[in-house]
Amino acid sequence: MKTIITRLALCAMLALIATHSTPANAQSQSEMNRGAAREFETADATLNKVYKQLIGKLDDEGKEKLKLAQRAWVQFRDAQADFEADKEARGGSMAPLIYNGTRKTLTDARIKELQRVLKEQQ
Repeated sequence: MKTIITRLALCAMLALIATHSTPANAQSQSEMNRGAAREFETADATLNKVYKQLIGKLDDEGKEKLKLAQRAWVQFRDAQADFEADKEARGGSMAPLIYNGTRKTLTDARIKELQRVLKEQQ
């Protein structure tokens, strides 16, 4: 019974990721994977934009601390995404979808956090 519930939860999660991370017209796993990668790249570009805005508002000490925090956060994001993809689809064709969907989700959360800090700096 636990295995069935786990598989149902996995299917629901993957459906959610696929729905929100891929173009509506994606027909194949490969297309969904590419769509998720593009959506991550868009989120990452937004993150870099917000990061540059924030770094411009900080003094030298603040800049160094943010740089250290951001480097550590990027390592965490990518490691967490790798873990999620491995846990849910080790070696499978859905692994890139999960990997990039997780990176996008975490990146979106980081954007909101940096925007909050940026707003406090103004």
